[in-house]
Amino acid sequence: MTSRERILAALQRRPTDRLAVCETGFWPETLDRWRGEGFPADGDPVDYFGLDRMAFANDLFEPAFGLPEQTLEQTDEYRVYRDGYGKTVKAWLHSSHTPSILEPALTTWDGWRRLQPTLRPSEEKFNNPQAERLYRDGRAGGHFLSMTPAEPMWFAIQSVMGYEQGLLAIAEQPELIADMVGTYTDYLLGMMDLSWERGYRFDALWFWSDLCYRGGMLFSPAAARRLVLDHWKRLGRWAHDRGMPFIFHCDGNVGRFIPLLIEAGCDAIHPLEARAGNDVREYKGQFGDRICLIGNINADIVASGDRGAIEREVVEKIPVAAQGGGYIYHIDHSVPPTVSLDSYRFLLECVRKCG
Repeated sequence: MTSRERILAALQRRPTDRLAVCETGFWPETLDRWRGEGFPADGDPVDYFGLDRMAFANDLFEPAFGLPEQTLEQTDEYRVYRDGYGKTVKAWLHSSHTPSILEPALTTWDGWRRLQPTLRPSEEKFNNPQAERLYRDGRAGGHFLSMTPAEPMWFAIQSVMGYEQGLLAIAEQPELIADMVGTYTDYLLGMMDLSWERGYRFDALWFWSDLCYRGGMLFSPAAARRLVLDHWKRLGRWAHDRGMPFIFHCDGNVGRFIPLLIEAGCDAIHPLEARAGNDVREYKGQFGDRICLIGNINADIVASGDRGAIEREVVEKIPVAAQGGGYIYHIDHSVPPTVSLDSYRFLLECVRKCG
């Protein structure tokens, strides 16, 4: 099998010639560390380690309101700016840590009504040359290639409002959140239709949306059913009607979240953070006949450098998770700089023995 064929078969819970072995990200600081430990200066870790490649065309079309970005303050350590959604963000210049949201784009119906009209599908929204290049390179290389628009609930409570105001709004202004989520889903479906008409072809629809934390979902399953589940179903149907699997990335403990995704028609969940209490062995028994499981190999254990512990992590999880298909190896998030090159190389040796 090619990598693309192998990944697609795993997502469909069909047999593969071997385990699909993927990583979707390495921190820049990780590669900096590894270069000091013998990794090639211009090396690509996917090629270097012989991983199965997952490619992405991020922001193929305008994900936001198209507002001009504006720098408000900049020092040697950070930059404060107003982004394309209209919120104020503080980002670190020399670190990959998550930026801080200092001020939401809106918190009221008046603010939403002012920006809502910008979310009208049109050809002018295809304005990202970098995404075009990533798409062309992915297709030319025969890679497994996903389209990755913003997920509707993530759009509302993180990209526009920020978590603090967004989660309060779920409780205090649910009608506003519902309107934002519904409007954005309509926008996505319209833009995805235009993408298809323009000849773009992808292997999957993949949302990156962190709607859980280590204690579980950020809002209740009941709120998800009221506000967003029907829209996930619409998006899942769009993907399935075109032969594409529907994949969801979500950090945190996803034990109560997975049943909602299955109901929405989701085909895979990623990355199953171990430190948040996820265990792929439990999920395999509960959900493995209905959804593909991606990840859960504990980065903290790999970072320890303890070869015995690393091997146990792999041999106790992967044979269970991979039984009958429907599992893809992945560390339980992007590979962090706490992981040495030697430990990561040993991890892959263990994975390949199991897979």
